[in-house]
Amino acid sequence: MLPIEAARMLYRESISNRDLLLSIFTKEELEDNCVNKKVVTQEEFNKFFVENILSKIDPSKTKFPKKNSFSCIQLCNSRGEWLFDYDSDTKNSHFWYQFKRVNCVLQEKFSLQDGEMFQLLKNLVETHFKMKDATPSWIKNLDDFRVSL
Repeated sequence: MLPIEAARMLYRESISNRDLLLSIFTKEELEDNCVNKKVVTQEEFNKFFVENILSKIDPSKTKFPKKNSFSCIQLCNSRGEWLFDYDSDTKNSHFWYQFKRVNCVLQEKFSLQDGEMFQLLKNLVETHFKMKDATPSWIKNLDDFRVSL
């Protein structure tokens, strides 16, 4: 029998296979909206985030990309690879996180839908980083987004 994870991928990616898959699995199973799906609490998410992602930050590798400003901060791991880039200046507020080193770790642990991940991260950014107006966004390559400041 086809594993449910493979069936979900086929269901999402190929409309022509949906009828066949629906003859084997329920729509709820294929859309991963099962009643028994564990709901991730904000507390559980925050705890994992602090223990498994924020703990990777090396304060000695912190960078301040804007000249003469400490509102824009880039937090890196011990290898100097960026994890977060954020600006608390209300005129240019952003909160970017690295796709592979942050987003993929969270997805692997929690298997969240995009909207669920966004809301949990938004709440975390508001409380932990004290940035109510910033919208968390994942980025694969910071150099593609960073403009010379």
